[in-house]
Amino acid sequence: MPFSPFSHLLSVDRTRLRLNRSATAAGFAMPALGEVQLTNVPEPALLATNMRGTFLLTRKSSEGIARYGFSPCEPANEPVLLTELARVLWELSPQHEWDIRCSGVPEAVESFRTHGLEARTVVVSSQLARSVLGQDALPPEGLAGTVGKMQVLVTGLPENVALVALAPENAGVCVRTGDNMGMLVRPQAFRVVQT
Repeated sequence: MPFSPFSHLLSVDRTRLRLNRSATAAGFAMPALGEVQLTNVPEPALLATNMRGTFLLTRKSSEGIARYGFSPCEPANEPVLLTELARVLWELSPQHEWDIRCSGVPEAVESFRTHGLEARTVVVSSQLARSVLGQDALPPEGLAGTVGKMQVLVTGLPENVALVALAPENAGVCVRTGDNMGMLVRPQAFRVVQT
């Protein structure tokens, strides 16, 4: 099975694995919608996957329930959805006054520290991983190492893009059913780097 960056970035909701079976039994080949109860998410605005392979702004209900759609995404194509997440975070941040844009990984880590938070994961291309890890050789795709308490994931992100995130339980949730993924993401749990 290919390396899954989302399983390191977001909480994996394993209780939803039955969605695929019940959707198929009802005559549908793909689940369309999922929902999750959010208790520790102070912000009302979230990003949710949709059926077109991108992320849309959504809000949780007054009862704390948020919905997401399922995007077609085979495990080997997760870097495409990851790149789309970085693009959407970057583009929406000025409109919604999310202070999440950074020009380098050290700036992103420091941005969390100034708010009393600790970055737990950095996702980079193999080129950018060399400078983050302080190595000369290109690391292979996957979990490439750690810097302090922060894990470094190497993926197919563009060379000038990185994502720095809080711990998975604070960053969002992902659900995989077959070749489909559904996600809810807290934008403020990420910093997007473009160099």
